Amino acid sequence: MRPLRIAAAALVAASALTACGGQAGTQAAEGAHIVGLIEVKGDSSNALDDYNNGAQMAVDEINAAGGVLGKPLEYTRIPASVTDPQAARTAFLRAADLKPSAIIGFPGGGSLEALTRDVDAAATPMIHISSDGKLARGAESGSEWLFSVNPDDTARATNGVALAQRLGAKRIGILATDETFGRVSADNSIKAIQATGLELGTVRYVPPTATDLTAALLDLRNSDAILSWTFPNVLALQMNQMAQNGLTTPVITGNSGPLVVANKLASGPAVANLYAVTPCAPAIGAAPKGWTFAEAYQAKHGTTPTASATQVYDAVRILAAAMQRAGTVSDHARIAQALREQEWHEGACAAVYRSDGAQFLGHQMVAESFRDTGSIVETYDVPPADERNGR
Repeated sequence: MRPLRIAAAALVAASALTACGGQAGTQAAEGAHIVGLIEVKGDSSNALDDYNNGAQMAVDEINAAGGVLGKPLEYTRIPASVTDPQAARTAFLRAADLKPSAIIGFPGGGSLEALTRDVDAAATPMIHISSDGKLARGAESGSEWLFSVNPDDTARATNGVALAQRLGAKRIGILATDETFGRVSADNSIKAIQATGLELGTVRYVPPTATDLTAALLDLRNSDAILSWTFPNVLALQMNQMAQNGLTTPVITGNSGPLVVANKLASGPAVANLYAVTPCAPAIGAAPKGWTFAEAYQAKHGTTPTASATQVYDAVRILAAAMQRAGTVSDHARIAQALREQEWHEGACAAVYRSDGAQFLGHQMVAESFRDTGSIVETYDVPPADERNGR
């Protein structure tokens, strides 16, 4: 059983978590407990509700089916910044103090890269939502406790360049936020562009809090396609300003694309030339579980689920399955080993999740167009990181 001091810690945090929309409280003895390091609208300029919506729907579904090992699954949300490393560390330490069964969170890898020692000290399985290759097991900021529900970031950049080439681009520009996610994605994209023999256009870095992209967009006018590795607020600003200035250059992004469209941060003509390379588009994909989830999400939240919401939904369910397989909600080493060993076929995003040696669980991506009602224009299988890196 967990020490009584853990219940006390949960009670101390309760009022703060309830104020920010979480579900704080003590957990029953030996009951499963997942902490989500996830922001919702109002927590920051970049925050949206998608991640938390996906987590809560998974928890509700699991508990309606009997919980984990016969007891209800508890979920606690703690806001965690994707741009402020110190605030992110404070959030992670709060989560670790609760001694949960597992942790989910951090859509951006930059905040998590600085926490390797804290992650190792907490010794708690964590599924993060970043595709940052530096967080791979065995990499400079990786840990045996870190798993990603994504393929690694080289796949997104490589497939983004392939999509640009398919759209006829010969000169590819890059707009990226000036922080870890943007810079890593831009670096990977530059390598992919050079590997294909295409021409690298202008590369511009902008703050994550940018409010005017006029100068950057003027610099990018001579590109045939633009890779945009930015947060949703910056992407929305880009698409709206491009539409206002009559710029129709195709823009290829990652998970920010569906977040912008689903949350109506840009719409209509502003997203007609927007494409996203993401792990899935459940409402229009090939997975029956994705369709079921999309219908339930639409009914509950009034919008189509994004890849981000769907990945977190799957991540919670993957962890629940690992606990069932391990036969424990408190032995972290056994839960982590179950995550490494299980091949899980119940995903709403990926058809199959399985850990490679780098502990990336997802191995598929799609290219989605947002013109009209939206469509999937390409699918990509992503080999395990071990195979691509020659391990």
